Amino acid sequence: MTLNQIQNAPSAPPAGELKPLSFIVLTNFFPAAHRAVRYAAELAAPLGAQLVLLHVREVSVLEGELLDQPGKERDGELRTAVQTLADEVYVPTSIELVPDLQLSTAAALLHRYAPAVFVLGLATEAVQDVPVSQAVLDVLRSGEFPLLIVPEAYRGAALPTHALVGADGDPFSLEHPGPALQLLRQLAPRLTVATVSAAAEDAVCATARQQVQAAGLAAAGHLHVEAIRHHSPVAGLLQAVALTRADLLVLIARRHSFLSALFHRSVTSRLLRSCPVPLLLLPAAD
Repeated sequence: MTLNQIQNAPSAPPAGELKPLSFIVLTNFFPAAHRAVRYAAELAAPLGAQLVLLHVREVSVLEGELLDQPGKERDGELRTAVQTLADEVYVPTSIELVPDLQLSTAAALLHRYAPAVFVLGLATEAVQDVPVSQAVLDVLRSGEFPLLIVPEAYRGAALPTHALVGADGDPFSLEHPGPALQLLRQLAPRLTVATVSAAAEDAVCATARQQVQAAGLAAAGHLHVEAIRHHSPVAGLLQAVALTRADLLVLIARRHSFLSALFHRSVTSRLLRSCPVPLLLLPAAD
């Protein structure tokens, strides 16, 4: 419910020690977006985090029913509809309406709210009547913004207990790491580093573990390593998720690496459609 206090006391450290986290949740009036809002609220409540419901006007089905109304009246109706979504959750919530989502718009929101993640619900089946939704996804998976993708069909717990981190041993550093790292540290899941290659080697596994530690994703001694032999990064990562029973997959969004093929449109789409658990994409610094 908007600006209501959280019913359960957060388990996060006192506000004087850490800044409150925020999640920007992409909303529309489809079930996948509703699932993302519920997931984000369940994740936010025990952490003392707040939500920002971001509605991209061009995505809205409701807006198609309001085209004959003046702009201000149409915006009022949309805000009321989004407010109804906000009233269904019991964490502090605010609303943002934007006409479309460009890189500059997403960057401005990142600067304003410093979110730990942008949260996006992924429909089980593509919705053909929402052509701009692909453009929204392209902006968010550009490798510039932290993104948490929630499958519509996912029914596991919102608080992950086991996160699988895909790594290849190449060095990396995170872009604007503060809020995203704070999120992972407050969640404190068990972490497994997965390396995927046609011929997995011990040296690659050890280096991957070191790089994940150096990036601040986990404290030393809290990581396990799983080597997956597979020619396909996508199939190998999905195999690792199944083997480890992870309930969160974490990937580093960088263009020049073994996993760079994941960020080609067709391969990314295949991974997104196939991954049974939420997927956290963290942008790497160039």
